[in-house]
Amino acid sequence: MMRTLRISRVVAALIAASLLGGSIATGLADAAPAAAFGACPDGSVMPERGVHCAVVSVPMNYTDPDGPRIELTVSRIAATQERRGVIMANPGGPGADTLDYWARRLDTLPAELNAHYDRVAVQPRGLRWATPLRCPADSNAAEGEQVSLGGGSRDAIKKACDAALPGYLDTITTESTARDLDEVRAALGVERISYLGVSYGTYLGAVYASLFPAHVDRMVLDSNVNPDWVWTEEFAQQQVAGKQRLDDLFTWIAEHNGQYRLGDTAFQVYQNWVRQVADQGGGWYANLTPPPASVSDLPGRLPEPLAEIARDGFNGSMEQAGKVQNLLRTLISGGASAQVPLVGATAVATYTRTFWPVFAKAMADAKADPANVAQLRAIEGATSTDPTGRFVFAAITCNENAVRGRPELLGAAVGTIASGGNAMDARADMVRSGMTCGSWRPVTKLVPIAGRDLRTPPLLLQSKHDALTKYEGGPAMARALNGSLITVEGGDHGTFGRGNSVLDEAVMAYLRTGQATISNADQAPLPTS
Repeated sequence: MMRTLRISRVVAALIAASLLGGSIATGLADAAPAAAFGACPDGSVMPERGVHCAVVSVPMNYTDPDGPRIELTVSRIAATQERRGVIMANPGGPGADTLDYWARRLDTLPAELNAHYDRVAVQPRGLRWATPLRCPADSNAAEGEQVSLGGGSRDAIKKACDAALPGYLDTITTESTARDLDEVRAALGVERISYLGVSYGTYLGAVYASLFPAHVDRMVLDSNVNPDWVWTEEFAQQQVAGKQRLDDLFTWIAEHNGQYRLGDTAFQVYQNWVRQVADQGGGWYANLTPPPASVSDLPGRLPEPLAEIARDGFNGSMEQAGKVQNLLRTLISGGASAQVPLVGATAVATYTRTFWPVFAKAMADAKADPANVAQLRAIEGATSTDPTGRFVFAAITCNENAVRGRPELLGAAVGTIASGGNAMDARADMVRSGMTCGSWRPVTKLVPIAGRDLRTPPLLLQSKHDALTKYEGGPAMARALNGSLITVEGGDHGTFGRGNSVLDEAVMAYLRTGQATISNADQAPLPTS
């Protein structure tokens, strides 16, 4: 979600509808063409994992079901023993590839899940392998180049996208994607599906449950979007949560100073971090309030769009707004490549503690030899996405953003950065200013989230210090769906299937019985080297 996460994929031959077992099937639920599984697209899934794929045709615009259609690729790994049901997954984004989600986790997910569930993943509309959203630049641009989604003018973006497939851009929404899931469910010939959603996938699952409650068996939502923050406030709160997780990371490194030699207090680790970011050319990215003190005199070069505002003020022009919008997309949608290696790697390290030892080692190596940033770049690349992912991220978040912008906060953000204040506070204010989408206004109303018609209340998992989906999202989503919440210590983003045996068993007990067995769990242990 937001800073898009790295994820994975799935499939095997479809068993006849009359043989579908467990609580999930009553024969062909809808008159839909059956999914025919075979080989997966080149490069989409890990080989030799039992994954098969099918292509399912769905309406491009659900308000015009007899109009143009698009194609989605669906992956599936069959249960190895007696099947209890079908479970779909979405790992987040929006804009994350999905086909390989299950295959990449065969060795970390509970064996019971692999044995008894057909694991299905649907590549979301707009991405590669799912009628990609293409918005070609003008005829003078290089072949394959697309328009800038940070240009500020939705009219220009829409014109470019419509040149490839008229009307498609407006259909790239969470509601359309949820309706796609139900089309796939029907093509699989099952009455009800279970669902695992992570990050943005929690919001997609909540929308699906609200639209199609009769077709939901069990639902596990891990690291939840706050349904009251879609989308501007969700991204602003992400900056606040990220700062807390950085403090946790620096504290952990200090506790292991004997191994990494980066300082025996969080503040000393922070000072080392600032020096390395500055040496790598990070400028204002180094302006983070250190733990536990504060600082107001850090040097930091302002990015050009913000320097212009500091010098001349914010004039509200399309050109100026577009520049700020481009900068914001770099900050919040996974554009870490525009930053220096240490900053990009740090962002990834906040996702999960499993990155912390390798991150600390990479930072120590770079301290010893400033040219040695290969491992930092490898960590930074762990969340890289296909370019179509960035287009889908922008399309969904701007097509349905329901939080009004506050342009007056842009000046406050620039003042914070110019004075050497906390860059994350400034980023939060920039997001709240509404510049993320520029002049792009929403084209759809959000689906009201409600769980009153679900047969089984969902199970929600939420870390206390999650850096990408702030903790409040868990309780808020649980209230909206009448679900049961498990609060997890620490700050891992994505808690299921990470070696946390207590939490994993609670999830499997829920899938078996529909009951939540615990309300709190410790964080996953760090892997031993």
